[in-house]
Amino acid sequence: MPLYESVIICRQDITKNQLDIIISEFKKIIEDEKGKILAEEYWGLKNLAYEINKNKKAHYNMLIIETLPDKIEEYERKLRLHEDVIRFLTIKIKAFDGKQSIMVETINDGN
Repeated sequence: MPLYESVIICRQDITKNQLDIIISEFKKIIEDEKGKILAEEYWGLKNLAYEINKNKKAHYNMLIIETLPDKIEEYERKLRLHEDVIRFLTIKIKAFDGKQSIMVETINDGN
């Protein structure tokens, strides 16, 4: 099955618990369709490059997904409809090495 990297950007005014619920909803969408979540990373509450819908900051989450292309279409459709998701980007990747992303490494280093 193809691999995908999906970054989800959610509104700044939701709590971490609310964010966890939102992300688990999207993980369930993939898992219900026989897909797998290979990795999940929370990148934190970060400043946006420009204001989006009155949000100057946003929560960033990244998922590595293994599923069929038609299942990604449904996943993205539901992301578009969710009121707390302000942006998302899903790209197809060739391989996943199991390592943490550079974003998590810089968070852990304190940079």
